[in-house]
Amino acid sequence: MGDWARGGRAGDWADERLPSALISLMRDIGIPNGIGAVGYTEADIPDLVPGTMKQQRLLATCARPVTEEDIAGIFARSIENW
Repeated sequence: MGDWARGGRAGDWADERLPSALISLMRDIGIPNGIGAVGYTEADIPDLVPGTMKQQRLLATCARPVTEEDIAGIFARSIENW
């Protein structure tokens, strides 16, 4: 039984098992490595944010209010995922 099943703490090696498995799967099946791999750059982020903010059917289910700065940060961190 893994440490996570015995009450391991956040930050233990088990915290990285799912993300590592997902990255491995995405690489294996050829999913692009972030939005940069499909042609977007940081220069595109200001144009992407307003369209994203209009997607209220998706944003309405967020656990906390989402700001334009939040969306811009998500896009910036998504240029390259691994």
